[in-house]
Amino acid sequence: MEKIKDLLHDFSDVFIAVVIASLMVGVVVFNLGDWFDSNSTAIAIDSSPEILQEEKLEISQEIEEEAEEEFEENSAESTEPVEPVEPAVVEDKVFTIPSGTPASGIATILLDNGVIESSNDFIKTAEELDLLLKLKSGTFTIPNNSELKDIVRIIAGER
Repeated sequence: MEKIKDLLHDFSDVFIAVVIASLMVGVVVFNLGDWFDSNSTAIAIDSSPEILQEEKLEISQEIEEEAEEEFEENSAESTEPVEPVEPAVVEDKVFTIPSGTPASGIATILLDNGVIESSNDFIKTAEELDLLLKLKSGTFTIPNNSELKDIVRIIAGER
């Protein structure tokens, strides 16, 4: 019994140090896990082009059908030739944000690629949505007609 007490007394400080160190590691991993979450970026990259292509096809088919209906209605009412309406083509901008790029650097990259018109507006919108610190690095595909709030959400990994 005496030997067990001596053993616990001698190694109690080591046990406490191990517990404290494991708690510190757990807190750091938990807090930094949000910063370096690469799964959400990869999911956004993988699913976006397929979804956007399907949406483009659906939109172009709807526009063509509407144009045909309008053409038939107009040709029945008048003899004037009507030009068919061309479907609006939505172009996608693909760009890469390097790891560790601050919000001002991301805004500059977006401005250079023609995705946004003002870097200050991008930063203000990110602040308003409380996503300024959640902007991620990676490769992103953003449609040309996206609103600024949607662009911020895509880069923050919320879409």
